[in-house]
Amino acid sequence: MHFRILSIFTSLSLIVALATLTPIATHAAAIVLHQPVPLQQESITALRHSLQPQDQDHWKLVFFGFAHCKEICPVSMAKLSMLIKAAAKAQVKVNGIFVTVDPDRDTDTILSGYTKSFGTNLSHLRLEGEQLERFKTSFGVEALFYTKNAGNTQHYQVDHSTTAFLIDPHGNIRVLFDALDDTTTLAKMFSEDEDLFKL
Repeated sequence: MHFRILSIFTSLSLIVALATLTPIATHAAAIVLHQPVPLQQESITALRHSLQPQDQDHWKLVFFGFAHCKEICPVSMAKLSMLIKAAAKAQVKVNGIFVTVDPDRDTDTILSGYTKSFGTNLSHLRLEGEQLERFKTSFGVEALFYTKNAGNTQHYQVDHSTTAFLIDPHGNIRVLFDALDDTTTLAKMFSEDEDLFKL
């Protein structure tokens, strides 16, 4: 289950709040921010800690989901893996980070196996409680839980957005895109929009 429309409006609200009157351009449905939107330092630190030291200064593709997701997340992760390969071909260093919105079920062990099944340049980030809420807020991401209660701690449903984010090595949001529909557009950007990747 997912909600793309809510995701786009939420993310746009984030952009307006952080960078009023920021010039933007669109490539299909992807949104390119010509004025970088900085993440909070806590979020930057969390992203860096999810990567190996040699990868921390690379571009980052960030996607939110959960390992028990049966449809949307596996397709999105496969497409993000394709994007990382497209970036490598264009000589842009990119790592993918899968952020779980469901840390109660997604242990580090589960997440490690899950991300590795899609490629070696994909890692995971597991945060809990208020730290996770602050992290989601910094991206304008929401998740809705259904039938989760004291008597049902394993077999509940989660609605989450399909918006993914391209973060530059300095910790700025540069592109928002739909992980299901816009990956072909983003792959072309790696090879055709060289100015975007010159920092």
